[in-house]
Amino acid sequence: EDDDHEDDDHEDDDHEDENIPLFRPFGKGLIEDLKTKLPWYCSDFTDAFEVKAVITVLYLFWGALANAVAFGALLGENTEGYMGATETLLATAVLGMLYPLLCGQPLTIMGATGPIAAYIIALRGIGEAVGVKFLPLYAWSGIFLSGFLFIGAMFSLSNAIRRVTRFTEELFSVLVSVIFIYQAINYFVDLFAKSENSNGEAKAGLLVGLLTFFTALSIRGSRNGSLFNQWTRNRVADFAPVIAIVLGLGLAWALIGHYGIEKVDLDFLSISDDGIAATTLGTDVRPWFVNLGDINGAGIGLAFVGGLFGFIVMYFDQNITVRLVNAREHKLKKGYGYDMDMM
Repeated sequence: EDDDHEDDDHEDDDHEDENIPLFRPFGKGLIEDLKTKLPWYCSDFTDAFEVKAVITVLYLFWGALANAVAFGALLGENTEGYMGATETLLATAVLGMLYPLLCGQPLTIMGATGPIAAYIIALRGIGEAVGVKFLPLYAWSGIFLSGFLFIGAMFSLSNAIRRVTRFTEELFSVLVSVIFIYQAINYFVDLFAKSENSNGEAKAGLLVGLLTFFTALSIRGSRNGSLFNQWTRNRVADFAPVIAIVLGLGLAWALIGHYGIEKVDLDFLSISDDGIAATTLGTDVRPWFVNLGDINGAGIGLAFVGGLFGFIVMYFDQNITVRLVNAREHKLKKGYGYDMDMM
């Protein structure tokens, strides 16, 4: 009877999502989100002192760090260093603190994603083809993108995402996973395919990568093992990526220590000699503040189009991600706010 009752509740929720309008009058949805989330605002801070929350934060920290470094390296390679690991790390840190304070679903983790990285790389390629500098073009595209997001939030355009089926959600998850898998495989192929890579770098990179992958996979699957108790197995499995990364780093430095850095020749993360306070290329080459006037009228027109396409990418990326977080099987109790998330 309980299962039947739960199924009925899910069916009612499905019908409720199907009946919501595609858009609402200006600001109405945002006000409703505020009324839903404000009563829970203080508890979002007090709940963080639970032991499980602290463990979760540590787990997510390593996940966010690895994600920022990975996509930072990818962007650095494809933007000639104008946007690299330093920028993605700082953006992840700052937005990771600001977004939860103002959004409707603070459980959502901010950071670079495959679709966003592909958009940035494409925007840079288009700007280079028409002779527009990348940073001013990207900055103006971001300004227009912010305007489109404001309009979307004010008129509750995210309601359309709440009508998508579970198949669409899973398809988006597969897309993001495929992007990660493709980038990983492409990296290992390039290790052996590019002539500038030494034999030692290729072999060491492959060995470190395989160790990291299979270690994470093995530890992740240890939840149903027989060693130790269930609580210990769950905690170890939660930190599977962290343990795998540490072991991979240990192996890399062990190889360097044994054979020498000249023979192993692994790539190191590109960071300015001036430290984290400087940009990837250094503030003399690439300052933190972009000159918005260093672009012509045609470039601003291109930025408007870039902002529109960025809005489309961000609209699906952000809203489907939040919808996955808000999935009923997670049994969240504090509600959600799609318009606050978009704002």
